[in-house]
Amino acid sequence: MIHDHEHIHHGCTHCGCNNPVLKILEKELSSSEIITKLSENKTPFTAHTEESVLFHGGIIRPLIGGKTHTVEAIGFHKGKVVASGSLLHVTEAMIKTGHLFKTRKLDKGHTLLPGLIEPHVHLVPSAILGSWLDLSPYNGQFLKDGYNIQWLKKQLDDYQKDPKNKEKLDQNNYWILGCNLDPAFMPFEKSQTPGTLNKLVTFDYQFLDNIVPDYPVFIMSASMHTAYVNSLTLRIIFDLNKSIRDQYKTFENYQQTTNGQLQETEEIGPALKCMPIRQVAEFALGSFKHLEELFDTAVQRGVTFMYDAGMTSVQELILKLYLDFHQKKVRIGVAQTCLTLDDAKKLPTFTPIKEYKDLYSGSVKIISDGSNQGLTGYQSKPYCCYPADNLGVFNFPEDKDHPHPDEPTQTYLDIVKTVVAEKEWPLMIHANGDLAVKFAIEVYDAAFKAKKVADRRHRIEHCSILEQSQIQQMKDLGIVPSFLIGHVGYYGYPFKEAIFEEKVEKLDLCRSSLDAGLRISLHTDYSVSPIGPLRMMEQAITRMMEAAPDDYPDKVLNEKECLTPEQALLSVTYDAAWQCHAEQWTGSLQDGYFADFVILEQDPLTMKTYYKELRKVPVLETWKGGVQVYQNTDIVVPETV
Repeated sequence: MIHDHEHIHHGCTHCGCNNPVLKILEKELSSSEIITKLSENKTPFTAHTEESVLFHGGIIRPLIGGKTHTVEAIGFHKGKVVASGSLLHVTEAMIKTGHLFKTRKLDKGHTLLPGLIEPHVHLVPSAILGSWLDLSPYNGQFLKDGYNIQWLKKQLDDYQKDPKNKEKLDQNNYWILGCNLDPAFMPFEKSQTPGTLNKLVTFDYQFLDNIVPDYPVFIMSASMHTAYVNSLTLRIIFDLNKSIRDQYKTFENYQQTTNGQLQETEEIGPALKCMPIRQVAEFALGSFKHLEELFDTAVQRGVTFMYDAGMTSVQELILKLYLDFHQKKVRIGVAQTCLTLDDAKKLPTFTPIKEYKDLYSGSVKIISDGSNQGLTGYQSKPYCCYPADNLGVFNFPEDKDHPHPDEPTQTYLDIVKTVVAEKEWPLMIHANGDLAVKFAIEVYDAAFKAKKVADRRHRIEHCSILEQSQIQQMKDLGIVPSFLIGHVGYYGYPFKEAIFEEKVEKLDLCRSSLDAGLRISLHTDYSVSPIGPLRMMEQAITRMMEAAPDDYPDKVLNEKECLTPEQALLSVTYDAAWQCHAEQWTGSLQDGYFADFVILEQDPLTMKTYYKELRKVPVLETWKGGVQVYQNTDIVVPETV
């Protein structure tokens, strides 16, 4: 049985920025036994030697100073840019290094650009969930056809029938663990009666009992604010948790009250704590494999730099250990998660970033609300779908009796003031809903009045529902947005027809922000949307709603907000590096900068058709620090001489 989408909020909401699995199982995932096994029988990785190469021919855009003009040649030596410009000038500069160098002539149309940047991802949480059954709506960077209830049934049925899965489930009392399920992409019921609400699908314990009657099931939604479980899982949780028994008294009451739809930390936490410990250990021990897959995907899509927008000490421990034993295929910066005022007070005073080091800390991250697709972004008016009168979730209420304040609470103000004015850190505030964005601007303003430090590049992450007047406020305050552009390309249709309706016109105001003089970036919030800066560029250029039916009358969402190809390119290179405090070494190919670059089969600035085409442009090679970290073996490239 399938029920209307419901929410019971209990506090800090989840999304890609606040993964409950790591938060709740942090102690288990970082146990000395697991850490020891992760490094067992491994040898430190020996770095490759940087190549000295001069490239000419094709199209070369170094983006120096954010300019997109072309140069005739560019040279790299000892992992850095030596020179760019005319072939004669670059040749002379390379000779002056006193070292032999190779020369490469690019084929006509092949395009060399600075390495592409993902300025907001979640690396370790995505890797930890990598061994779970993936129920996401994506095939690569495209939406799946037929993503519906029947598809979900088939995935769960096939999983149970797989002999290797069945053996574990039967012998070890394992749970079926699923992740990335996104009801927002499944067919919804559009209201035909004025004053009534649209209906998204969701899943209750009866629905799962009919498909999986014999094994415990736990499926995390893509927004991570809800976990769907069957009756067997509910029974285990009830039997193993005295607090649950005290609260609900009987199993039948627990089953009927939660409906198998566990909401937020208060309800998801007890379930996670009941998972078989050997299964928890297995997906922790599999994290290295999935990190490797993640970084391979990144370089295959031209990425040379990733910024993790919410790193905890446990995540950093796992990631540092991985980097000790594997090739460092991309550069990584991090923002430290700050959830409470105590977290903020424990921060050291910020020291401006002078030089690159792996996992450098460039900012602090605060999460003020949830996700719009998960109906937890904090709004001034209710969502246009069930449940009725849902304003989403604000993460810093004064108390549980007043969860929906009309202005920023003192707790929120104090945290931001401590981070920005006292500790002087650059700050990233996660804010999706229009009221969350309003609050973010107001708390920044209040903190700056206490003390404003120059050149901190404070950001609002996602910054989804935005007013034109707020853009000017952001400009005046020196705040910049980073847009999850998949909200437009992937979610635009369900947002317009079921979740926001006319309010969707305020979604991701990219062009207006640029016109006002803000430097923007585009991001994926991976694993909320797939890695792929070329796809992000495409969605910003076209603003096509990919989930809309073929006969939908206008698939462009707010056309006046479309970016030019040049603007889109800078948002995933030059300006993204600036937002991440990395512009002194990457984001362009200025002399002395890192030799981090990508070679594409086609120039993304001169394409005739962009929709569903730019994301398919082959990445021929990706280089980091003068070392080739990816080569497309399906396409023959000329030898260096």
